[in-house]
Amino acid sequence: IRSLDSKDHPFSKVIIMIPPSATNDHDYSIYTKVPVTLQFRDAPDFMDLCSAEVSTEWFMITNSYHLVANHVDLMFTPGKFVPVIPFTPATYPFCLKYPYCNEIVKLSQRWNPGHKQVVQDMDMLYNTIQRNEFCNEWIERNGENGEDLYIKHEPVRYRHRGEKIIGPKGPTGTDYFAYLIREKKDGMYKMTDRSLYGA
Repeated sequence: IRSLDSKDHPFSKVIIMIPPSATNDHDYSIYTKVPVTLQFRDAPDFMDLCSAEVSTEWFMITNSYHLVANHVDLMFTPGKFVPVIPFTPATYPFCLKYPYCNEIVKLSQRWNPGHKQVVQDMDMLYNTIQRNEFCNEWIERNGENGEDLYIKHEPVRYRHRGEKIIGPKGPTGTDYFAYLIREKKDGMYKMTDRSLYGA
């Protein structure tokens, strides 16, 4: 937060998600001119994508391990101004040999069978209206806190593996994009293969 004003970035607001038990009486206006809102979590942190109360048309997520670069340029196609989003192909060398990535792909295929593009949560530029629609359905399918993510959909696997399943416990950027493909709304993005072009 302290470094935002010294960086060149397009962000107009910041929402800080904090645990309900935390006490935070910081006045963030002494650190930045960017409006900062504190939101106490009413769900686990892995639900932040869906529980953040966003009022802007578009938003991105990050965590406290990342710093804003000195110069942030979001990529858009010329003319139509469509956001360009990098993805990792869901192939063995880039993803499937890693249990967590493999699980992300399996979960995304619940939305779009055959889905093969992994989008990092922090690479996605989320459209708030589409995020809201996606999250409503994600929660309906998987529970307010993701409690049904495995129990309801894969009961036998959950009985055998339970908490040992290596994978996300909440919604992901890959899920969001797979949902958009299913809804035929993925044209709002231009996807680029990071294994060929970087990110």
